[in-house]
Formats: sequence, C-alpha cells, structure tokens
Amino acid sequence: MTRRFQPVLLLILTLAAWPAVAHDGDHVSAEALVASMIEAHGGMERWASAPTVSFTDEFKSGTAESGRPSRVVVEQGPRRAYIDFPGSETSLAWDGEKAWSRNWDMPFPPRFLALLNYHFLNLPWLAQDPGVILGEVGRGTLLDDLTEYYTVKITYGEGVGDTPKDYYEIYIHPQTHRLAACEYIVTYDALLPEGVEATPPNVLIYDEFTSVDGLVVPTHFTIYQQDGAVYASAAARDWSFSEAFDEARMEMPADAVIDTSQP
Repeated sequence: MTRRFQPVLLLILTLAAWPAVAHDGDHVSAEALVASMIEAHGGMERWASAPTVSFTDEFKSGTAESGRPSRVVVEQGPRRAYIDFPGSETSLAWDGEKAWSRNWDMPFPPRFLALLNYHFLNLPWLAQDPGVILGEVGRGTLLDDLTEYYTVKITYGEGVGDTPKDYYEIYIHPQTHRLAACEYIVTYDALLPEGVEATPPNVLIYDEFTSVDGLVVPTHFTIYQQDGAVYASAAARDWSFSEAFDEARMEMPADAVIDTSQP
C-alpha cells in the first residue's frame, strides 16, 4: 500500500478546528464524520504525538490455522520503520527513501510490506493525512451484516506516496463512529500482471478492538474477496505508543539487499 509521510502537528491543528459531526438533514460532512471517527478511536493528538507506533502481528493467508508473526516498529512523523520476524534471521527496514532486507524469504517485496499493516491497523488516523481526498458520504452494508454504515472513499493527490492510485472506502459505524471496515485495492506495480493497473477490491473487516493508552486499536481483522471467501486475516497484539526507535536500524548492514521493486 502507499507510504505517506507528514508533520504530525499539522494534523493536530487541522483536526482541532472541526466539529464532532455536522448534520444537515440526511447530509453528513465527510470531514466532520472522519473527525468524529478519530475521536471515537481516542483522538488525533495522543496518536500523532506518540514517538512510535509498534505492535506484533500475525498474518495468515486464507483459512490457514497459523501465520508468521512479525514485530513492527514505525517512527511517527517521518514514518521510518523496521520489522523483525521472531524465530528467524529475516528482517527489513525502510528509511523513507529505500527499503532493504536480510535473509528475505517472503512472497512480497520489503518496500511493499514495510508499512502495510501499519496502514491497515492505523487507518482511523491516517484518514486525515495530508494529500488525502475525502469523497462524499454514502451508506453501505457489509457482507451479511444488515447495519447501514456511513461510507467515505479516500483517494490521494497526484504524487502522494508510492502508489497514489490506491483507494480506501471506509465504513464507519453509525452509532459508535468507530471504523468497522474498509474496501481497498492494491496498485503496487511489481505485484500486478503486465497491463493490469490494480487488483480487484477486497474488503477488510475489523473484528476486535482494545484500548491502549487511551487509543482504540484493532486486535484482529479479516480480509474478504468480493465473493465472500476469506483472503487473509491478522491478529495484532503487544501494541505500544512509547517504544524507543532504534536509530541504528537505519544503518544498512553489509549483508542487506536493497529492494529494487517498482511501486
């Protein structure tokens, strides 16, 4: 997915000027609705002022019984990141310009994976990144769930991040205003067949949440294909918003390999 980097103070000042939710009959402002979603997840200031966001995730393909855990540490602001895979010598790092890895044995490029689950798991706040374009508010349901959610399509300005043609259509619960799900596509060129510009849409549903330092964060999500089949799932645990960022990880080891895949 697209990587995006921005000063966090701008987010705090911008969001502070918005009301919780603006209603005009059946009309709801997309900006105010997204602001209300962020408040429902603990607010922008606490999240944006954290030095890092870190978590352990376990991503499983399809209906597999187990997956491979990874420890993700992302520096807020510049969004530099490194990921370790416990029990192995595999690792990756992203310095904001290039990605490199050691003993890479994953099916996806390191540059693609560097901030992938960070985006999925922090989407409530990332919906207000600079460069985000919010569409009109709509209504929609999810699979066999009869709840009518608010929907807002998120697109990106030209040249924003690696893959500005990505989109997310977010589903916001009408009462709690928490993020319930998102539809997304992948436009990372190296992952697509020649002549194909995007994958078919998948729907990611947030199954469980917990509260960490006053922020409401996902602990499990499931990704469904358009026919309802399970594409993948992930559990997230050991969240932290205070873990120190290891600056030494931004020095590329001699045995590391730079990722040359094309977004």
